[in-house]
Amino acid sequence: MHTKGCQFKLLAILLLGFLTGCISHSTSYRQVTLTVPSSKPIYRNPKQTAPTRIMGQATCTVHQMQQLLLARNPKVSKSYLAYPQLFLEEGAKEGVRGDLAFAQALHETNYFKFGKDVSPRQNNFCGLGATGNGVPGHQFATPREGIRAQIQHLKAYASHKPLANKCIDLRFQRVRRGCAPNLEDLGGLWAYPGYDTKKYRSLAQAKANKDSYGHIIKRILMAIQSIK
Repeated sequence: MHTKGCQFKLLAILLLGFLTGCISHSTSYRQVTLTVPSSKPIYRNPKQTAPTRIMGQATCTVHQMQQLLLARNPKVSKSYLAYPQLFLEEGAKEGVRGDLAFAQALHETNYFKFGKDVSPRQNNFCGLGATGNGVPGHQFATPREGIRAQIQHLKAYASHKPLANKCIDLRFQRVRRGCAPNLEDLGGLWAYPGYDTKKYRSLAQAKANKDSYGHIIKRILMAIQSIK
């Protein structure tokens, strides 16, 4: 009996030790694999905005475009108030945002005040072929043709798709197709150098400050969009 009792106690001790080891091992394993969520917040820049695609459907109305033009050039000839409709029509044919093209024309012509190398009679509202130093650039027979050429030139930069209308943009073939899908990409391409050299040391610095050629046009576009 004494021998059997000792054997029974020994067996109980071994069993207890085995169970204790399993519990300990299991607890240790859970501690190793336990993941504690970090309390550090994920950083997001609230000022970061998506780039503005050149291709797409216009979001501004004729009324909004007219009102911004009148606000910034109250003495503008009434004939220019018919242009927003032309921009929307020509833009829709090529899949280019006509309101964006109109904002570009406002910038290039100083709200149809002109005063630089390009004159009103050229019907060239985006400075096509005007390289500075008195070079006037191309001339078109009608305002619609000038707007069509501008739309086609924007499409050359923003897309690889073929033109819907006959090409009248004399510089279309000089563009590396699809190299500037966004408005913000046009600095240094459509306009060179594409930034104010008195304010910035490089195009990269101007872009970082959202003040390159494309960013300036975007601000005009946003001003149009803000009109009720």
